[in-house]
Amino acid sequence: MKLLFITQKIDEQDDDLAFVTQWIDEFIKSGFEVEVLCLEKGKFDGRFTVQSLGKEKGSGKVKRIFSFYKYIFSHNCDRVFIHMNPEYFTLGGWYWFASRTPMYLWYTHYTTHIHLKLASLFSKRMFAATKQSLPQYDSSDKKIVTGHGVNVGYWYQKNICLDPTKMLMVHRLSRSKRVELGIESLRFLPEEYTLTIYGRPVDEEYYKELNALVKEHNLENRVVFKGPVPMPELRSLYLKHRIMINMASETIDKTMLEAMCNGVFPVTTSGNMEAIGLDFKLKEDSAKTIADFVLSGQALKLKQEELLKVVKEKHSLTSLVSKMSTYIESGV
Repeated sequence: MKLLFITQKIDEQDDDLAFVTQWIDEFIKSGFEVEVLCLEKGKFDGRFTVQSLGKEKGSGKVKRIFSFYKYIFSHNCDRVFIHMNPEYFTLGGWYWFASRTPMYLWYTHYTTHIHLKLASLFSKRMFAATKQSLPQYDSSDKKIVTGHGVNVGYWYQKNICLDPTKMLMVHRLSRSKRVELGIESLRFLPEEYTLTIYGRPVDEEYYKELNALVKEHNLENRVVFKGPVPMPELRSLYLKHRIMINMASETIDKTMLEAMCNGVFPVTTSGNMEAIGLDFKLKEDSAKTIADFVLSGQALKLKQEELLKVVKEKHSLTSLVSKMSTYIESGV
């Protein structure tokens, strides 16, 4: 069965989307003949065929749209799987619908826009990592909650770090991530507690506000912004920590699950802990509550083997692709 896999970027060194190649590998292992179409192509070893629309070469929007239509009109496929970019339903949904090609979407956000509305009309199913994603389609049979897809074999390493005072954040620096809560938690923690933050500043104004917050509370010696880091380097970073803070409220970032494979406990919202599969709760989303939870020692109660088991059972890549393949193969 030929599966057209459409995604934003193929780059095994990318700080955000490097994992996509692992997803494609798993689809291939599952028996699909995968053809990949992406907006941009970076570093990749070429183990499967990838066609880029040319953003990395400077191709403009009109040229990329032309390339998109040239590709889909000249390549037949049995199924279409679109990863995180519902705008491709706007561009090609009508064509695949007319040719009776079943379409599927993976999406982990909660906002509504015209592209998503069209995706909901054209797609057979819309896969989401947690119930927090796509809440507007909770009553629709098309929404399927699957859990995240983390390559456990790739991320697992024995954690020998025993120091809970060196805390970690890994995600994009945008307002939805509520990084300020992690920074402000240091005000209620002893001096030896520090916070290292990795991630690309996607909102420059917000990034300036975070730096100003650090200065306002005299935390320059306790907070470090490290910028984005390629996915392969994250493995060594996780091993140096026992606690990760992530207060994003709309869905669970996969970095929390990757860190759990390495024995790192994610201090996050009660909703996120439930979605992950952890039996812990914060009383409220506040800096003081984060600090209280860290000092209580609850974040150190679960051993690495227990954290790893949660990821394996609820969020493994093998399990995710198996769940989605059930629908994709049958075309329902």
